[in-house]
Amino acid sequence: MGRARRGLPGTVAARRFVAGSVLLAIALLLLAPVARGVETSDRIVGGDPGLPVKVYVPEGAAPGGAPGVVVAHGFAGSAALMQTWSLALAQAGFVVVAPDLPGHGGNELPLADRSERLAEAVALAAEHLVTIPEVDVRRTASLGHSMGSGAVLKDGIERPDVVRAVVAVSPTDAEVSESLPRDLLLLAGANEARFVANAESLLERAGGPRGEPGDGDARRLVIVPRVEHVSILFSRAAHDTSIAWLADALDHQPTGRAPTGPLAGWSLLVLALVLLWQSLVVQAATPAPAPARRTAPLLALPIGGIAATASLVIVVRSVEVSDLVGVLVAGEVGLWFLMVGAIWLRFGIRPAAPEARDLGWALLSSAALIGIGSTFTIAWAPWWLTGVRPMAAVILALLLLPFALAATSVLHGRRGGQALVVWFVTSLAVFVTLGAAAVVVPGIGFLILVLPLLPLVLVVTTAIAVGVDRPWATGPAVAVFLGWLLAMLFPLA
Repeated sequence: MGRARRGLPGTVAARRFVAGSVLLAIALLLLAPVARGVETSDRIVGGDPGLPVKVYVPEGAAPGGAPGVVVAHGFAGSAALMQTWSLALAQAGFVVVAPDLPGHGGNELPLADRSERLAEAVALAAEHLVTIPEVDVRRTASLGHSMGSGAVLKDGIERPDVVRAVVAVSPTDAEVSESLPRDLLLLAGANEARFVANAESLLERAGGPRGEPGDGDARRLVIVPRVEHVSILFSRAAHDTSIAWLADALDHQPTGRAPTGPLAGWSLLVLALVLLWQSLVVQAATPAPAPARRTAPLLALPIGGIAATASLVIVVRSVEVSDLVGVLVAGEVGLWFLMVGAIWLRFGIRPAAPEARDLGWALLSSAALIGIGSTFTIAWAPWWLTGVRPMAAVILALLLLPFALAATSVLHGRRGGQALVVWFVTSLAVFVTLGAAAVVVPGIGFLILVLPLLPLVLVVTTAIAVGVDRPWATGPAVAVFLGWLLAMLFPLA
């Protein structure tokens, strides 16, 4: 009877259900206009195995009447990550082709011979761009972020007769000159000092700021305020600046301004799904016996992080870790979490023995997390795995299982403010010690750029575990989710 009352109006479960339902409705309203006025399609272009591209065509564009832009993502990105920018360009009247570069997204070619292979993929995307009936083949340009900026700069230098303008976002390096590439715009976030310095160096070697887009040799650097390497991709100021530059360079009058991008609606959607999950958990969960806690169960986490970082420095000197899973960076991250989790379980906290009912909750928790993960395709990531990535996800999930078991055990019995404290301490400890690993372990420095996303990921995994109080159920689900995320995110070795 007491359990039934938990579901009555006014109880915690009911309030979460109502809040989740309201947020779900708001999220759907925000997402509805995101692609308004744009026709999108997924294609494979070129020979075997082909280049996956996403194509955005403004509705009502006349044959041969629209300028075209190739949009290239950075390391650990994809066409999906550039979707907000691609939609902004398309809604301004540009036809966009966004490729999955080698090793990324749905592209099953490994990321080898990087500079040549990336530039070839950009050129192949550009070749497809000019076959689209709505594109004016005399007015094409390219935009690239980070690693993709190097590819579009190289392509613009080698094919100035085709590429009339280049926008390099958070740029890396290229052999620019005072005349090549044509009409160069450099964008960098105010909070990414390294890439601001790269952009300033490129601008100096390109002859310094001068001219106006359309001259052919115009150069400009714009520092976008309050953003860094990832958030610049979702910055309205960055989008508007690139649209204005490309419109002038390609003699185009923008046809409109994009509505709010998908990020806000997606964020509310994830929050809604978490609240709906919590409304179920409050009513249905039966807690397992309490874990065996040491004196300071959270203290073992930073100690484990320090030890794992020191150990990984030694391991990577003798073992090609990426070969373990076939995905760059993810193997090192998986091994790091394995060592941290083992130390945390040994010296911090240990869950009670698993019970038969844990299997059902594990399946349900995994389904919830995979369902939440599938929404990533709306805003920034190609969630569904192809090729060797499913096997990589399995291996990574096994490596992450000890950490996930410890992390969910620490949450046992905690609610509200206590759970928030655990999330904060866990996020901080992992952020600092894994950040240190990114600095001292060769080959994983890119982690520094994506670590700010870690607390957001742990918000989701924490929310799934709170209230269930069954580490052998939510722990494997969290391991599956994090392993899947790593296998999806990083490029094939």
